[in-house]
Amino acid sequence: MRVTVKLFATLVRFKDGTRAGKPFEVDLPDASIVRDLIDHLKIPPEETHVVFVNNIIVENDSKLKDGDVVGMFPPVGGG
Repeated sequence: MRVTVKLFATLVRFKDGTRAGKPFEVDLPDASIVRDLIDHLKIPPEETHVVFVNNIIVENDSKLKDGDVVGMFPPVGGG
């Protein structure tokens, strides 16, 4: 299956040549879950704080399907 991924903020460092929010496609085995995508991108799990699939916040064990659009955000700090 193929999903479209958008990484935001500091997560862009895990995909060479991309900018925040710039979509790119990833091929995954059928029946993959969000955690599989995170592993495929070699992002440490603690680096992803919020994951959206088709604009809905999901958990890391949520199933993905062909054509999904996945957005990932890191934990945000500030002061």
